[in-house]
Amino acid sequence: MDRLFVIIGALGYLLAFVTALGALRLRERPPRSWIMTAIGGGFLFQTVGLHLRGFEVGSCPIGNPYEVLQFISWSIILIYLLAGPIFRLSLLGSLSASLAAVLSVLGLAVPAWDTLGSRGMFGGDPWIEAHAAIALLSYGVFGLLAATSGLYLAQNYGLKSKRFSRLLNLFPSLVELESVNFRLLVLGCGVLSFSLIIGSVFWLNNWGETSMTKLIFTVALWGAYLVVLLLRLSQKLVGFSLSVACLSLFAAALLALWPVEADRVQAHPQAIPASVSSHG
Repeated sequence: MDRLFVIIGALGYLLAFVTALGALRLRERPPRSWIMTAIGGGFLFQTVGLHLRGFEVGSCPIGNPYEVLQFISWSIILIYLLAGPIFRLSLLGSLSASLAAVLSVLGLAVPAWDTLGSRGMFGGDPWIEAHAAIALLSYGVFGLLAATSGLYLAQNYGLKSKRFSRLLNLFPSLVELESVNFRLLVLGCGVLSFSLIIGSVFWLNNWGETSMTKLIFTVALWGAYLVVLLLRLSQKLVGFSLSVACLSLFAAALLALWPVEADRVQAHPQAIPASVSSHG
């Protein structure tokens, strides 16, 4: 049942994206009210699906690649709904919906990624569970940052090549995108830093139980984004270069989920396909 709600949520995001794409093809601004309705409906259904899965596994549903991708997808929309009005960037909703749809559909497309391990995978420790959830919430921020960075590159290419001029008139300016990228970078680094502070409470008291693979990749990701932020503050990494760096880092962050997940599976070899569990 939880997958059904997640599928409906993904369809809501896809509907918002297709609506925006159709409007842009007609050289019109996407209808904000309709897109917000589709995004809001998709978010509601996905939230219910993740809640049902969390109840089933007895913890935050981030225990396998399917759940992680759905949680990141959900986080992207959550960040947009909470912070979107602050950024006042046109097309941010459409970008959020498109990225959330891609991640959600990707997670649904590979049944082998959906496994169920032991109930309460975090051992009932609220610190490590909060750390993991907030860390993935930062992925939502960095996902939005990657989306706006991609839009910056598209706008930059269009202006330099003098192509798609009518379409680009509907896009935010490079100055607006640069400002939004900076604020999202600050927000993402802040959220991930907060996650590491919470996680340190567990790591210091349970060093022997800490996954070194997860720790190394998490700290490396945090360090990389922090370096990018410091370079941006010193005006050494701006505009085109900043957008390329943010896109590359988010791609690396998604790829880093795989070795972390492999390490988790080795630590919990009892994991079984969720489809088998639900019928067994």
